[in-house]
Amino acid sequence: MKAVKYSNYGGIDVLKVFTDADRPVIHDGQVLVEVEAASINPIDFKVRQGYMKDFVPLKFPATIGGDFAGVVKEIRAGRFGI
Repeated sequence: MKAVKYSNYGGIDVLKVFTDADRPVIHDGQVLVEVEAASINPIDFKVRQGYMKDFVPLKFPATIGGDFAGVVKEIRAGRFGI
């Protein structure tokens, strides 16, 4: 699995590409998606630089981005009625 992660707040120099990232563990009410396409939005760089840490605290290492499209590979039933 590939992922772009960072271990502290900062500019683009904190980003590292991992080609052997661990498969995410999903919990009740979550889905696992095989990502086919992804994008980065202005909010992503604000979070990465630490401007939003009072509102969006991160647990490092953090994976950048939240916009994606892909295929659902696994579903865990749970509190959302999935």
